[in-house]
Amino acid sequence: MLGGVAYQYENVYRELRARIEAGEFAVGQRLPSIAQLMDEYDAESLGTIRRAQSMLAEDGLVRSEQGRGVFVVATAPQDRVDVDATLAETVALLERVRRSIRSQQSRSVVIDLDDERHQAVHYVLTEALTDFGRRAREAAHDSPGAGSWTEQAECAEWLIQLVEDAAADTDDDGARGTT
Repeated sequence: MLGGVAYQYENVYRELRARIEAGEFAVGQRLPSIAQLMDEYDAESLGTIRRAQSMLAEDGLVRSEQGRGVFVVATAPQDRVDVDATLAETVALLERVRRSIRSQQSRSVVIDLDDERHQAVHYVLTEALTDFGRRAREAAHDSPGAGSWTEQAECAEWLIQLVEDAAADTDDDGARGTT
């Protein structure tokens, strides 16, 4: 803000942030296109919308995917999400899954990406799997003949795609599917 006058991108940022925090855009949902937002906010420049989206990304609310759009990854800024607690909950959930699979009681897993108690599960899962996949690929590259690392990286990539597909899958009333 310069001399008490807000730039248009700041107004767009504040309004989009309020809409995300109010739940108008759910985690995993794509924001309207830049052209749609330009019309909606009467913006004269692509830069106005891009700057507002960049600020939302800095807050940890959205993630831009080349050629796909900008997607909501959280409905609260990351500095207000207790990442340690969310990660601990996710680890506990995955540990239950591991025990269940080991005991042969179940061969499938259902993770409700809409569960309000775990609003950051989608973000934590995709980020953790992405990081693991990257490290597995690096290990495979550093140790030629280490096929298991390659298989683990491919498995992580497959799981990420399942989570992304489930998050993007909407039924008639707008609820996302489960994985």
